[in-house]
Amino acid sequence: MWIFVGLGNPGVAFKNTRHNIGWRAVEVFAKRKNLDWEGRNSLVYALGDKFVLVKPITFMNLSGKAVRQAMEMWGQDPEKLIILHDDIDLPLGKVKIKFGGGTAGHRGLESVIYEIGTSQFGRIRMGINIGYKPAKLADFVLQEFSEEEMKIVECSIDRACEAMELIMEEGFEKAMSIINGEKPCSFQQEGAEKPKGGINGN
Repeated sequence: MWIFVGLGNPGVAFKNTRHNIGWRAVEVFAKRKNLDWEGRNSLVYALGDKFVLVKPITFMNLSGKAVRQAMEMWGQDPEKLIILHDDIDLPLGKVKIKFGGGTAGHRGLESVIYEIGTSQFGRIRMGINIGYKPAKLADFVLQEFSEEEMKIVECSIDRACEAMELIMEEGFEKAMSIINGEKPCSFQQEGAEKPKGGINGN
């Protein structure tokens, strides 16, 4: 069973913030698959035939508790665990697949690694950088996307959904080759504006 976890903070106040882009991606995927959400303890989930979508209902820095619970319920193999999360080191519109590695200071990832005892799991990294790294990152990630940025966010979410499908159907390496090779949505999507500042997609 594949476990896809969209990181974010619970509550209406956080729904459209940069930190919740992973949460939004699994919501969209569930809607496309006509799945209903159910709740249990530290998470809500939508169950498919060969995958489960998870939204922690803890706050971001306690996300690992929900991930550990999900693995206890649906499988202990971290190679079948995929975390969708915001990434300040990628430009808005860029989506990349990665396996293993560090956290780059992301509190949600830090919590996951602490709770499950390994960093060897998959990630779908969803860029939120708009051309600069803000001095107060904690404030920046809790800002809502602007109306113009939402055009790019919608494209990013489409690509994250594509990434989930590819991982399940084609495997990790093939999915990584396809998704990581695509240009940021901001350079492709009609009607979307390129983030200012010229940051690249590496």
